[in-house]
Amino acid sequence: MTVTDHIFQKVAEISIPYFFVTVEFAAMGSEMPQGIETFLQEKHKAILRGANGRKFIYREGEWRLVFTFFPTDRVVDERYALKNKTSIKFEK
Repeated sequence: MTVTDHIFQKVAEISIPYFFVTVEFAAMGSEMPQGIETFLQEKHKAILRGANGRKFIYREGEWRLVFTFFPTDRVVDERYALKNKTSIKFEK
């Protein structure tokens, strides 16, 4: 199992009620980052206290991970929605 696989597994195992958390690898390192769980729990608490942001950047060593919190109890806010940005042009 690769380090990225371990990170995906770690994130999936962390209990973040009412949110689905995605991770984007902006920069990768070779050693497993150790502070992911604490970071995610702190950001979850901030969201529950009213923080507006849902996207957070985590840095440790060479790693730069972008975590996005998607609520599971309502429609995703427009600014965080995954959209199909493909446009098709029809010629006559």
